[in-house]
Amino acid sequence: MVEQNFIDGTFHFSKIDPAYQDIFKAAIPYLETRQNLIHTFIVYQYAGLLLRHAPGAPEIILPAIILHDVGWSAIPEPDQLKAFKPGMRDETLRRKHEIEGVVIAEGILTTLDCSETRIHKITSIIDGHDTTSGARSPEDAVVKDADKLWRYSKVGFGIDIERFDFLPRRHFDYLVKSIDRWFLTPSGRATAIDEIKKRELDYGL
Repeated sequence: MVEQNFIDGTFHFSKIDPAYQDIFKAAIPYLETRQNLIHTFIVYQYAGLLLRHAPGAPEIILPAIILHDVGWSAIPEPDQLKAFKPGMRDETLRRKHEIEGVVIAEGILTTLDCSETRIHKITSIIDGHDTTSGARSPEDAVVKDADKLWRYSKVGFGIDIERFDFLPRRHFDYLVKSIDRWFLTPSGRATAIDEIKKRELDYGL
């Protein structure tokens, strides 16, 4: 279970592959908003699960996961909820966090001496991870599915119903209806179905 790696608002850094720990450490200052540190850690764990079955290069997927939401740090917190609340999304702000995220990610990866080719592949995923719907590559599909799985996790579900002020039943129904249109890999869809069944039991729905 993904949440077993997350305890009391912190995470076990040992759960991050040593090859990507420097990237994660560099990203932390940009993730201290919108619960993004928790979000990124859990999404990283889901990506690891999906990579057992889905195609894609881990050396592209995992850095893209770590850096995909660093751009929220460039948007004032009072405006952030407008960009991702179901039914009330400000598409301009959603796009802005992607654009800003590319700039921040490029800076981090350049400092860590990543090759230009690798940086381009990683930032191409960040650029559009929320505002495009289809799979632009196998790596893009895994990143998008892992990102969406956050909403189905125990931690993510609980955070979302609180910050959106939704009844659990309403949010549950929204997530169930979204499975077929959101998930791009068979393993992503299967994991979402498994997780939503757990949330149904958690909340007695």
